[in-house]
Amino acid sequence: MTANLFVDSLEKLWNDFISLLPSIAAGLVALLIFYLVARITRWLTRRYLGKTKVSEMAVSLISSAAFIAILIFGVFVCLGVMGVNTGALVASMGLLGVAIGFALKDVIENFVAGFVVILQRPFEAGDMVIIGDVEGEVLEVRVRDTIIRMYDGRKAFVPNAMIFTKPLTNNTRTRRRRMDFDVGIAYSDDTARAMRVAVEALSGIDGVLDDPSPFVVAKGFEESSLGLKAYFWIDPVETDFLKARSEAIAGVKKSVQEAGIEIPFPIVTVNAPAGV
Repeated sequence: MTANLFVDSLEKLWNDFISLLPSIAAGLVALLIFYLVARITRWLTRRYLGKTKVSEMAVSLISSAAFIAILIFGVFVCLGVMGVNTGALVASMGLLGVAIGFALKDVIENFVAGFVVILQRPFEAGDMVIIGDVEGEVLEVRVRDTIIRMYDGRKAFVPNAMIFTKPLTNNTRTRRRRMDFDVGIAYSDDTARAMRVAVEALSGIDGVLDDPSPFVVAKGFEESSLGLKAYFWIDPVETDFLKARSEAIAGVKKSVQEAGIEIPFPIVTVNAPAGV
């Protein structure tokens, strides 16, 4: 009797499968059609956006999102054609998604932030940026994080969510970066002449831009010197800012000294009690 029940069960399952074959075949055909439509949509999206100013990462993101969306919709259509209750399936997936969302809140937050970064493009690979305490060159913008090579050679993996919670400075977006440094001259020297000599020295430094032109201002009275502040601009893409600043300081020092202008040392006066 047990063997007969088992055989009857198998026979019923087989008959049910045979009766569902047309629905399964129709569902698979529908899924194949949606897959082809998704691929064509992805190709058309990449081709159209490739002719615009949208970045390559944004093109890849948008085309992939379109492909996945159409394919997911096709899966639900396929299951509906096969007779599956897609409403109950969607409700179950919704509850599961809420649970996963709470468990992976930080990961999802970084993914969403990554999409926004790729679409808004506050920076691109090769830009010099400052994000919080991290400063360096952007190597790669990924969906979850951004890889930055700091100036000491180390790599920093910055979570994309941090980009929207920390101050962000892009040093290369405008192709103009102003730099400055201090220099002191003796009170007995001609201030206007010293400022003119410093400006001429800055104008002769490789990498220093003519427009905007460098200039020097009197900063204030210091203990042993009159303080001057020199300003100049560079193109951060074409010129290394550390090298440019170093050469500017060395060039101004040399020109000022050759012009007979004194850069005084700090003067310390020590008064000793009588008889000591």
